[in-house]
Amino acid sequence: MGSFNILLAEIPCTSCGNKYEGKIQFKFGNTWQLRYRIGDVVKWGGNDIGVPGLLKVKVYGILESDICPVCNQINKGNEFDIFLEQDVIKSVSVLEDLPSYFANEGNYNVIET
Repeated sequence: MGSFNILLAEIPCTSCGNKYEGKIQFKFGNTWQLRYRIGDVVKWGGNDIGVPGLLKVKVYGILESDICPVCNQINKGNEFDIFLEQDVIKSVSVLEDLPSYFANEGNYNVIET
């Protein structure tokens, strides 16, 4: 995956239904192993991927580990949409539409400029 950032977010396990803090890797902003949480502002000015200041964008994310720490089973919901508004991480949800990421090297999809 090369350089990426990490979003620490509560995610549901598809096997047991419990929620746990997952580490979701994504490529947007200054991709340099930076760690974020919902509500944080994405940093720019280094190994940049994407465009700063977009009104709305969704970013492709994938779990570092697909093993649930609660039940030790494979979490089949291991790909995510990370939603940002003007560089602020607003929310994360299970991936809905993989083909929407085929532009921009599979990293992000501009919703509103």
